[in-house]
Amino acid sequence: MQARASFESKFESGPLAIQVLTDLPEIARLSDEWDALLARSICNRAFSSAQWFVASCSANPSFQPYVIIARKEAVLAGILPLVLIEEGALATFPSYLTDYSDAIVARDDFAVVASLLDHARAKANGYRRLLLRHIRRDSNCMRAIQTQKNGSEVEAAFREMVGCHYLRLPATYDDFLRTKDSRFRKRLKRLQALADNSNFVVSELVPDSFPANKLADVFLSLHLARQKVGSCFESAAAQTFVREVIPDLFTQRIVRACALTAGDGVAAIDLYTMGDQSLGAWNGGFLATADHCSPGKLLINAGI
Repeated sequence: MQARASFESKFESGPLAIQVLTDLPEIARLSDEWDALLARSICNRAFSSAQWFVASCSANPSFQPYVIIARKEAVLAGILPLVLIEEGALATFPSYLTDYSDAIVARDDFAVVASLLDHARAKANGYRRLLLRHIRRDSNCMRAIQTQKNGSEVEAAFREMVGCHYLRLPATYDDFLRTKDSRFRKRLKRLQALADNSNFVVSELVPDSFPANKLADVFLSLHLARQKVGSCFESAAAQTFVREVIPDLFTQRIVRACALTAGDGVAAIDLYTMGDQSLGAWNGGFLATADHCSPGKLLINAGI
C-alpha cells in the first residue's frame, strides 16, 4: 500500500503538512526522524519508538498501519501511530505488549497533537471508529483534547487504567528508605540475607558485560518458567517480537534489566522501559529455585 496524499492546514508558525503513511517499509525508513522527535517528547522511549511500532505490525498481520504525521517546513513535528483493525473499521493505537500509547510531539506542542487528532477524526478516513487506548491522563493526547471545545465530553468518557502503581522517588535511595517504616526495612533486609545465603547477587545487567543477543531468550525462559499458561508471551509471534525488539533497545539503554544472578546463571529478571523522567516495570520472571527470597521484591528494590 502506498502513502495517502497529504494536505496542509494553517498553523501559527506556518503551514502544517499532514500525511498518512500506510506502507510499513516506508514507515520503517522514517525511524531516524521518528526517534529523534521521540527524544524531545514526554513519551515512553520504548513503547513509542519506531522499532516497537514496526515490530508490532510485523507480529500482527491483522494490523494495517495508519500513521498520521505532521511536518513543519519539511521537519517532522508530530506522529500519531495508529493501525486499522476489525477489517479497517476501527482506528486505534496498536498497544501491542505496551503499557502506554500516545501521540509523539516535542514537549508541550499540543497544537500539533490537536491537528493530528482532527485529521484522525475526519469522516473521510474510511474507518468508522477511533479508539485511543492505553493513554495516561497526563499524555499528549489527553492534554491536547482538554484544550478543545469538546474536551469536557472526552474527559467524562475517559477511563483511568487500573492496576498500575506509581512511586514518586526522592533524591536518593536512602531518602526513599527513610519514608518506609521499620517493618518494611526489616523485611527487605531479611530477603537480602536469604539471597546472600543462596549466593544470589542482585544487580543491573548492562550491555558492556551481558550480551544483548542473549537477553531476549533469558527473559523468555524465566518468564515462561514462572507463567506459561495464559502468558502474553506464550505465542510464537510474541516471542519473535521480543527477540526482534528487546536486544537493540537494551543496547540503547531504553530497556533496562535488573537480575538475580548466581555465577553466570540468571535466576530472575525484571525488564524496565525508560520514560522521559521515569522508569517503568514491564515484565519479568524467575526460577522456582529463587522463590524463597521473593525475587520480585528484590528486583523492584533494585529498580528503585
